Amino acid sequence: MNRVWLTLVVACLALLLCTPLAWAKEVTVQGYGLTRDEAINDALRNAVEQAVGTLVDSQTLVQNSEVVRDEIYTKSRGFVQDWTIVNEQRSAGQTVVTARVQVDTSPNSKLMGQLQRLKLIEQGLRDPRIGVIIPEYYISARIPDPAGETAVVKKLIEAGFSRMVDPRQIQSIRYTNTVKSILQGNQSDAIAFASSYGIDYLIVGEAFSQYAGNLEGSGVYSCRARIEAKLIKADTGEIIATNGFHAGGVDITEFTAAKKSLNNAGELMGDYMVQQLMALASNPEKGLQLVVRGLTSYTKVSILENELKQIRGVKNVFIRGYNGGIVTIDINYTGAPKTLANELEKLSSINLAVTDITNSGIQALMKY
Repeated sequence: MNRVWLTLVVACLALLLCTPLAWAKEVTVQGYGLTRDEAINDALRNAVEQAVGTLVDSQTLVQNSEVVRDEIYTKSRGFVQDWTIVNEQRSAGQTVVTARVQVDTSPNSKLMGQLQRLKLIEQGLRDPRIGVIIPEYYISARIPDPAGETAVVKKLIEAGFSRMVDPRQIQSIRYTNTVKSILQGNQSDAIAFASSYGIDYLIVGEAFSQYAGNLEGSGVYSCRARIEAKLIKADTGEIIATNGFHAGGVDITEFTAAKKSLNNAGELMGDYMVQQLMALASNPEKGLQLVVRGLTSYTKVSILENELKQIRGVKNVFIRGYNGGIVTIDINYTGAPKTLANELEKLSSINLAVTDITNSGIQALMKY
């Protein structure tokens, strides 16, 4: 009999842990507003903010405070499972409510999903600076203020990427030969362009739209658009991902229909690029490129290679080139560039001085 009861208790506990309420965090907060609804909304936002403060470390919250608060302000009801008003009163022309609020903190909740993205952006991608440049055309005419590019940027910001290059900074080169060269695969131009704007990842592509037809007598125009883009690791010129998407758009004017089709295609591309960046962030091993100058023999390169393999967090070391005393090494590393830079200056057999650190690269000089 005792075994039967034990089995039932275990089953009930398991069921309880699987219910949404098991993951709910209950907080008691106050909310203020001119109306009752405004006060309740304010209370719900305060409850989610309070729950967030205990779910993420202070650095994540500070660095992404604007993104987090925007999410809370616009989607707080979506993060709340239930609430109960325990007190309500009018004071000085406003409504004040005290509420017990259950915030959904389950691993699969919308709130945790956004917090996890922010954490991945900060730690997995080291809070990168991203540039997006996608010139677009209607038939063969250039379009000012590209809709597809804007849609991609918007999707990245919504996902939590806060260090975006302002499109106004790069609008003067959007239709230049430099962009065409990068699209054709010129890595040196991609690296030079990214370096001049301090970009860690570059999304570059082209978008086209054209008239598709209309319903006779309806006054409604239809257009189709295609957007193609590459995601490039800026310091090496490596292409991480590439894709193309089609979409349609309709409106009472042909040009606006074209813009809508470009926007819709851009949204698809934006979602894709966010997925690719998140996948990259989820990989515990990050690629770092180490460039060391002053190595006077390949024997010293071999010594450096062996020393690197002994550093904690280094998974693989690849010698990519050695010429004129300069060695280029690709390293798979689980830590941050600054941490590896500190370890490089502690090597016992090779005396190095780190001269430059970027999001995914380190430059060093051998000292004598």
